[in-house]
Amino acid sequence: MGSRGIFGETFSILEKNLDLRSLRHNLIISNIANRDTPHYKAFDVAVDEEMKKLDGLNREVVRMVKTRKNHLGPPGTAGESPEIVQTSDFSTFEQNADGNTVNVEKEMTKLAENNLLYETMAQIIRKKFQDLKIAIQGGGR
Repeated sequence: MGSRGIFGETFSILEKNLDLRSLRHNLIISNIANRDTPHYKAFDVAVDEEMKKLDGLNREVVRMVKTRKNHLGPPGTAGESPEIVQTSDFSTFEQNADGNTVNVEKEMTKLAENNLLYETMAQIIRKKFQDLKIAIQGGGR
C-alpha cells in the first residue's frame, strides 16, 4: 500500500482543500464582522495557489515521513501554514473614508463561492467513502 494507505492520495488532497476552504471561510466571516472597524484591512487565502504548492509534492517518488510529533514535516504539509494575505482587489474608491477595505458585496460573493466549493469537496469525499464501503461489502453481493 505504500505511504498513501488505503485511502490513497486523493483523500489527503481533498482533506487539505477542505482545511483551506474552512480557513478561507473564517477569514471572510472575520472580514464581514470587521466591516465597520476603522483601518481594518480585509484578508484572504488563495486556495488554488496553496493547492498548486502541494501539486509538485504529491508527485515525488521519495517522500519524507514524520515519525514523531516533534519532527518537522515536509514543506507544504500540516507543519507549514498557508499564506494569508491582505486582499488587494479593491480600488481606492472602494476603501472607506476610515481606511477600511472590506467590500461586503465582494465578501458575500466569495463566501457563497467558497461554501459551494466546500460542499462539493465534502460530497466527493462522501462518495469515495460510499465506494469504499461497497468494495468492502463485496459490491453488494
